[in-house]
Amino acid sequence: MKTTKFAIVALLTFMSLACTSEKKPVGAERVVEDVDPQTGIISLRNYILSDTININNKLYNYACTFEPVDTMPILTNPQGLEYHESRVNIEIKHEGNNVFSKTFYKSNFHDYVPSDFLKTSTVVGVNYNYMKRDTDRSAFYFIITVGDPDETSDNMAYPLELKVATDGSYSIKKAENLETEPLHPGLNVDPSEDAV
Repeated sequence: MKTTKFAIVALLTFMSLACTSEKKPVGAERVVEDVDPQTGIISLRNYILSDTININNKLYNYACTFEPVDTMPILTNPQGLEYHESRVNIEIKHEGNNVFSKTFYKSNFHDYVPSDFLKTSTVVGVNYNYMKRDTDRSAFYFIITVGDPDETSDNMAYPLELKVATDGSYSIKKAENLETEPLHPGLNVDPSEDAV
Protein backbone atom coordinates (compact mmCIF):
# COMPACT_ATOMS: atom_id res chain seq x y z
CA MET A 1 0.00 0.00 0.00
CA LYS A 2 1.42 3.37 -0.95
CA THR A 3 0.91 6.19 1.52
CA THR A 4 1.31 9.87 0.82
CA LYS A 5 4.37 11.56 2.21
CA PHE A 6 2.25 13.97 4.23
CA ALA A 7 0.60 11.10 6.11
CA ILE A 8 3.94 9.42 6.84
CA VAL A 9 5.66 12.60 7.99
CA ALA A 10 2.60 13.49 10.11
CA LEU A 11 2.63 10.03 11.67
CA LEU A 12 6.36 10.08 12.39
CA THR A 13 6.17 13.61 13.80
CA PHE A 14 3.17 12.75 15.94
CA MET A 15 4.76 9.56 17.25
CA SER A 16 8.09 11.21 18.05
CA LEU A 17 6.44 14.13 19.81
CA ALA A 18 4.08 11.85 21.71
CA CYS A 19 7.06 9.85 22.99
CA THR A 20 8.95 12.77 24.51
CA SER A 21 8.35 14.29 27.90
CA GLU A 22 9.24 17.76 26.61
CA LYS A 23 6.23 20.08 26.54
CA LYS A 24 6.12 22.54 23.67
CA PRO A 25 3.91 25.60 23.67
CA VAL A 26 0.75 25.22 21.63
CA GLY A 27 1.40 26.51 18.12
CA ALA A 28 5.21 26.13 18.34
CA GLU A 29 6.51 25.14 14.91
CA ARG A 30 9.04 22.32 14.77
CA VAL A 31 11.99 23.23 12.55
CA VAL A 32 13.09 20.17 10.58
CA GLU A 33 15.68 21.66 8.22
CA ASP A 34 18.84 23.72 8.38
CA VAL A 35 20.14 25.66 5.37
CA ASP A 36 23.85 26.34 4.96
CA PRO A 37 23.97 30.14 4.40
CA GLN A 38 27.06 29.87 2.17
CA THR A 39 26.13 26.94 -0.08
CA GLY A 40 22.32 26.86 0.22
CA ILE A 41 22.49 23.09 0.79
CA ILE A 42 19.76 21.86 3.11
CA SER A 43 20.19 19.31 5.91
CA LEU A 44 17.42 17.58 7.77
CA ARG A 45 17.81 18.12 11.50
CA ASN A 46 19.23 15.33 13.58
CA TYR A 47 17.31 13.75 16.46
CA ILE A 48 17.50 10.78 18.80
CA LEU A 49 14.61 8.62 19.94
CA SER A 50 15.12 6.17 22.78
CA ASP A 51 12.99 4.04 25.04
CA THR A 52 12.88 0.89 27.12
CA ILE A 53 10.81 -1.94 25.65
CA ASN A 54 9.64 -5.20 27.24
CA ILE A 55 10.21 -8.06 24.80
CA ASN A 56 9.53 -11.62 25.98
CA ASN A 57 9.52 -10.37 29.60
CA LYS A 58 13.00 -8.83 29.29
CA LEU A 59 13.80 -5.14 29.23
CA TYR A 60 15.70 -3.78 26.24
CA ASN A 61 16.87 -0.24 25.53
CA TYR A 62 16.85 1.08 21.99
CA ALA A 63 18.16 4.32 20.50
CA CYS A 64 17.44 5.59 16.98
CA THR A 65 19.79 8.32 15.80
CA PHE A 66 18.71 10.24 12.69
CA GLU A 67 21.34 12.53 11.18
CA PRO A 68 22.41 14.24 7.96
CA VAL A 69 25.63 13.11 6.28
CA ASP A 70 27.84 15.81 4.75
CA THR A 71 30.49 13.38 3.45
CA MET A 72 28.27 11.85 0.75
CA PRO A 73 27.35 13.33 -2.65
CA ILE A 74 24.63 15.99 -2.56
CA LEU A 75 21.19 14.93 -3.83
CA THR A 76 18.88 17.16 -5.84
CA ASN A 77 15.17 16.57 -5.29
CA PRO A 78 12.54 16.91 -8.06
CA GLN A 79 11.99 20.58 -7.12
CA GLY A 80 15.69 21.33 -7.72
CA LEU A 81 16.61 21.80 -4.05
CA GLU A 82 19.96 20.42 -2.89
CA TYR A 83 20.11 18.24 0.23
CA HIS A 84 22.65 16.33 2.25
CA GLU A 85 21.87 12.63 2.46
CA SER A 86 20.57 11.34 5.81
CA ARG A 87 21.04 8.09 7.67
CA VAL A 88 19.64 6.24 10.67
CA ASN A 89 21.57 4.27 13.27
CA ILE A 90 19.62 1.85 15.44
CA GLU A 91 21.10 0.29 18.56
CA ILE A 92 19.41 -2.19 20.89
CA LYS A 93 20.91 -3.25 24.22
CA HIS A 94 19.94 -5.72 26.91
CA GLU A 95 21.57 -5.34 30.33
CA GLY A 96 24.27 -3.18 28.73
CA ASN A 97 25.15 -5.72 26.04
CA ASN A 98 24.70 -4.92 22.35
CA VAL A 99 21.95 -6.96 20.72
CA PHE A 100 21.81 -4.97 17.46
CA SER A 101 23.67 -2.02 15.96
CA LYS A 102 23.38 -0.96 12.34
CA THR A 103 23.41 2.21 10.28
CA PHE A 104 20.91 2.41 7.43
CA TYR A 105 21.27 4.52 4.29
CA LYS A 106 18.80 4.76 1.42
CA SER A 107 20.92 2.20 -0.46
CA ASN A 108 19.85 -0.42 2.12
CA PHE A 109 16.34 -0.19 0.70
CA HIS A 110 17.02 -0.49 -3.05
CA ASP A 111 14.94 -3.68 -3.18
CA TYR A 112 11.85 -1.83 -1.91
CA VAL A 113 12.08 1.63 -3.50
CA PRO A 114 12.11 2.32 -7.28
CA SER A 115 15.63 3.23 -8.46
CA ASP A 116 14.53 6.49 -10.15
CA PHE A 117 12.84 7.62 -6.94
CA LEU A 118 15.84 6.56 -4.84
CA LYS A 119 18.13 8.92 -6.81
CA THR A 120 16.25 12.03 -5.66
CA SER A 121 15.30 10.89 -2.16
CA THR A 122 16.94 9.99 1.13
CA VAL A 123 16.06 8.56 4.53
CA VAL A 124 13.62 11.13 5.94
CA GLY A 125 12.58 9.64 9.28
CA VAL A 126 12.58 6.80 11.77
CA ASN A 127 10.38 5.75 14.62
CA TYR A 128 9.45 2.77 16.73
CA ASN A 129 6.24 1.17 15.49
CA TYR A 130 4.19 1.41 18.69
CA MET A 131 1.07 0.13 16.95
CA LYS A 132 2.85 -3.07 15.96
CA ARG A 133 4.15 -3.39 19.53
CA ASP A 134 0.57 -3.65 20.74
CA THR A 135 0.10 -6.84 18.70
CA ASP A 136 3.56 -8.45 18.86
CA ARG A 137 5.96 -8.18 21.78
CA SER A 138 8.35 -10.87 20.55
CA ALA A 139 10.51 -8.57 18.38
CA PHE A 140 11.34 -4.90 17.74
CA TYR A 141 9.56 -3.05 14.95
CA PHE A 142 10.85 0.21 13.50
CA ILE A 143 9.53 2.30 10.61
CA ILE A 144 12.22 3.88 8.42
CA THR A 145 10.88 6.19 5.71
CA VAL A 146 12.62 6.95 2.42
CA GLY A 147 11.27 9.96 0.55
CA ASP A 148 11.72 13.44 -0.85
CA PRO A 149 13.40 15.43 1.94
CA ASP A 150 11.20 18.45 1.15
CA GLU A 151 8.31 17.97 3.59
CA THR A 152 6.10 20.28 1.52
CA SER A 153 6.44 17.99 -1.49
CA ASP A 154 3.51 15.90 -2.68
CA ASN A 155 5.86 13.14 -3.85
CA MET A 156 5.35 9.68 -2.48
CA ALA A 157 7.29 8.29 0.43
CA TYR A 158 8.10 4.66 1.15
CA PRO A 159 7.67 3.52 4.76
CA LEU A 160 9.70 0.39 5.44
CA GLU A 161 9.34 -1.92 8.39
CA LEU A 162 12.51 -3.10 10.07
CA LYS A 163 11.90 -6.13 12.29
CA VAL A 164 14.73 -6.98 14.69
CA ALA A 165 14.71 -10.28 16.59
CA THR A 166 16.21 -10.61 20.07
CA ASP A 167 19.15 -12.54 18.58
CA GLY A 168 20.06 -9.49 16.43
CA SER A 169 18.84 -10.88 13.12
CA TYR A 170 16.64 -8.56 11.09
CA SER A 171 14.36 -8.34 8.09
CA ILE A 172 12.93 -5.48 6.03
CA LYS A 173 9.62 -5.23 4.20
CA LYS A 174 7.25 -2.54 3.00
CA ALA A 175 5.26 -1.24 5.94
CA GLU A 176 1.56 -1.94 5.72
CA ASN A 177 -1.54 -0.80 7.55
CA LEU A 178 0.02 2.35 8.93
CA GLU A 179 -2.63 4.18 10.88
CA THR A 180 -2.78 7.93 11.26
CA GLU A 181 -5.60 7.82 13.81
CA PRO A 182 -4.87 8.74 17.45
CA LEU A 183 -3.02 6.19 19.55
CA HIS A 184 -5.65 6.69 22.24
CA PRO A 185 -8.90 8.69 22.47
CA GLY A 186 -8.61 12.45 22.77
CA LEU A 187 -5.25 12.91 21.06
CA ASN A 188 -6.93 14.40 18.02
CA VAL A 189 -8.81 17.05 20.01
CA ASP A 190 -7.63 20.59 19.49
CA PRO A 191 -6.73 21.95 22.97
CA SER A 192 -8.53 25.19 22.08
CA GLU A 193 -11.78 23.25 21.74
CA ASP A 194 -11.59 22.23 25.39
CA ALA A 195 -10.67 25.69 26.65
CA VAL A 196 -13.17 27.09 29.13
